[in-house]
Amino acid sequence: MNIQNKINILGGDYEFTMSISGMKNGINLNYIPSKLPTIYKSILNHEVFEVSEFSLSNFIMMRDRDICKMVALPIFVNRGFRHGIIWVRKDSEIESLNDLKKLKVGIKDYSQTAAVWVRGILHDEYGIHWSDIDWYAHRNQRFDAPKKARLSLLDKDPEEMLIDGELDVYIAPRPEDRLLDFDKRKLRPLLSNFINIEKNYFNKTGIYPINHCIMIHRETYSKYPELGYLLFKAYSDSKKAALERKIGSTLLPWADKLWSDTMHIFENDPYPHGLNKSNKNNIEKLLTYLFEQDLISNKPTIEDIFVEESLKWSEKF
Repeated sequence: MNIQNKINILGGDYEFTMSISGMKNGINLNYIPSKLPTIYKSILNHEVFEVSEFSLSNFIMMRDRDICKMVALPIFVNRGFRHGIIWVRKDSEIESLNDLKKLKVGIKDYSQTAAVWVRGILHDEYGIHWSDIDWYAHRNQRFDAPKKARLSLLDKDPEEMLIDGELDVYIAPRPEDRLLDFDKRKLRPLLSNFINIEKNYFNKTGIYPINHCIMIHRETYSKYPELGYLLFKAYSDSKKAALERKIGSTLLPWADKLWSDTMHIFENDPYPHGLNKSNKNNIEKLLTYLFEQDLISNKPTIEDIFVEESLKWSEKF
């Protein structure tokens, strides 16, 4: 293949993407660390891009609504456990997720993948159905919520409403409060022992929830059909280099010990790419949640979601 074009790749600023940029089989890959909300707004507004990280749940929803102009690759660049993203005020007496039915729960965006996972986990692990919770969110949402959702749309920021005492709980992966100095923070995780709970969840389910994967715009994929595997290999090789260097373990005290213990839990790779058994189980659960939560009208198969050639891809470390 003889492609001289520069391919711009938009995505988060991660340790395992540091080696992606450069000439790969004649293609000049240019990784651009970007603010994810800006990327998502652009894609949801149908602006043209070449390659980008994007919400897996929102991609599946766009596909279900026939408004999707991209194809998905099984390169899973963003994951996160979800028990620890449920916040209350520091002075709150709330300690149990079982209280959520009686409370006012704020959420940043109803359709974001993190929110889909939280609602699914609440139902699976705690018997709390999403339709039994009073939800509150800013009226600027990516998609309309299902009719059964008891969602109130507001002009205020739900995080500020929690701090002001107007809401009881707030769900968000990265609340603004966490950017403050520790002694100035007003929020705490509802579950104080969320790390142990998340470890137990992983041991039970084998799921480290997938949030985002890599998309290629249809125009780019049509022009460069061999770009898919090239990207898969570039991301895999970059991750391998980061794992070998133990990037992320050298700056903080005790991180070297945590690295060893964590890698043992995840069999030396917390971020496997490709459609292996573990990732299929992960994605199948997300698809089940999307369908059960009335966010998609039909439940696709995993083979429907990703480019056909990717079914054969595997990482070789």
